[in-house]
Amino acid sequence: MNLRPPARALTLLVLCVAACGGPLTPSPVEGEPICPDFEVGATRAVMRGSLRFPVTLTVLDGKKPISRATLDGRRSKDDPGTRILIPNDNAEYEIEWAQCENQRAPRALSLGRDTKDTAEYACGNAPVYKTDKLVTRRDDAASRTLQFAAPPKPECWESEVPPAQPPPLGAAGAEQAAAADAGADDAGAADTAAAADAGAADAGAAGAAAAPTDAGPPRGGGAARDAGAGGAPKPPRTGGADAGSAPQGS
Repeated sequence: MNLRPPARALTLLVLCVAACGGPLTPSPVEGEPICPDFEVGATRAVMRGSLRFPVTLTVLDGKKPISRATLDGRRSKDDPGTRILIPNDNAEYEIEWAQCENQRAPRALSLGRDTKDTAEYACGNAPVYKTDKLVTRRDDAASRTLQFAAPPKPECWESEVPPAQPPPLGAAGAEQAAAADAGADDAGAADTAAAADAGAADAGAAGAAAAPTDAGPPRGGGAARDAGAGGAPKPPRTGGADAGSAPQGS
């Protein structure tokens, strides 16, 4: 059987652990983040949900690594979580949580998890951000359950699609739009005319208010002046005719 170098190393690691301790048992990782599927591009291609920066989980017995797993998030709450191999034995292990420095390229939903059409992911440098202790007991599955430790970069891949363009207007739509614009123009002209009429009315009212309401009696006219003294108008004098007549009986 021809195995690649990483596969051979993992096989030797499993055989060594099986010989030195109890049998390796798949143990669950709880609390793994959920990254839903998303869409990209103008075609809105559906991609598998995953973390932008995957997390590596390593189980060590002292300084010797026992098993390692790469976690890139669950697609939904119904998606099975990650499991890692831990010996079914009474022992104490060290758990290291590290985050990859390289982003994991999104994968199309139509491609399988382990398809040959995608390039092998290279994690790059993965600094450890948390270390835990795990104490296991033989035949006690709960003692081998791990709780996910949130990484410094918990972002999931998200949809990146161009904004939707409004549908083109047909002939009927163009006519309706033109009619709406014409109606708006007529309404604006009517409002302007009404405002002009209101302004003229206000100006007329202001002019009427400014004009004097009582100019008083006209000048001249002795009778009017005499009447102002409180009595009836005086009869006119006879003039020089009375003065020229001689007294009777002379």
